Amino acid sequence: MMITSFYYKKGGTIETNLSRAQLLSALGEKGSLLWVDLEAPNEFEEETLVEIFNFHPLAVEDCITDQSHPKVDDYEEYLFMVVHALTIKRMGKHEELGTSELDIFIGENYVVTVHRNLLDCVTQTRELAVKKTATVMSGGSDILAHAVLDRLVDNYLPVLNEYDVKIDALEKEMFNHPSKDFLQTLLQAKQDIFNLRRIIGPQRDTVYSLAKNPNRFIKPKHLMYFRDVYDHLFRIHSMAESYHENLNNILQVYFSYSSFRLNEVLKHLTVLATVTMPPVIIASIYGMNFKHFPELEWTMGYPFAIGLCVLSSLATLVWMKFKKWI
Repeated sequence: MMITSFYYKKGGTIETNLSRAQLLSALGEKGSLLWVDLEAPNEFEEETLVEIFNFHPLAVEDCITDQSHPKVDDYEEYLFMVVHALTIKRMGKHEELGTSELDIFIGENYVVTVHRNLLDCVTQTRELAVKKTATVMSGGSDILAHAVLDRLVDNYLPVLNEYDVKIDALEKEMFNHPSKDFLQTLLQAKQDIFNLRRIIGPQRDTVYSLAKNPNRFIKPKHLMYFRDVYDHLFRIHSMAESYHENLNNILQVYFSYSSFRLNEVLKHLTVLATVTMPPVIIASIYGMNFKHFPELEWTMGYPFAIGLCVLSSLATLVWMKFKKWI
């Protein structure tokens, strides 16, 4: 658990790790900006922030449950936004796509971010916040919120590039002796892309509402930055759609190819069974225990039976070839 705070003053100085009293004092300062970041907060830290910022219980509940869908709510005194970052979980030889929720409160002179896991977008923005030359803190709460969102969306691309490489590898492997876990890998990738589309779609709509609907927490001159984030999300959503379509095509081709291979095996087995059927019939006839059997006392009886078996098998093969069954 960790709580980090950054306080930008009018003169351009930045203070970090403020106390409770300093947080309350910073909220009353005009022209300043306070950023409080909570990583895996405990109940005491959550209750403290509620007392300091007076957040609505419904918004706090969304932060605690950590299972909310992307959205943006206007509570008049602040905006509450839920977005999701992407993570790749390594599970032995397999990888699974996961998401980490990020809750953002945007006020006139403060931004509060809450998340359960370490997020690269927050870490990258922290590094910018401590630089005196950076405009992340001096631009206002909307610029700071945009900086976090922009890096969150930019971090989608490396994940998508990994799945692009994985899909290409699956396409090549499909016709080149697929491994035993090929289908499992294919279905897992399909499930991951489905989850990605399920997250990006609402998230794109969330950023769109910020970019298009005027509110007092985002300055009109800064709307272009949120429109840029929306454009990136739109492009990423299109990429996810194309990946999903490619995986569906691979799955259909794989099933068709597997069915074709199975039919080939059944065809060979059918030919083998058909060719061996005449010798089996002949052997079963001569294997019957009748006392009076014309060929039993015949010297050439055994060669005759063997020759008859071979001849009947060859005749069956010729007949199947003539019918173009093989």
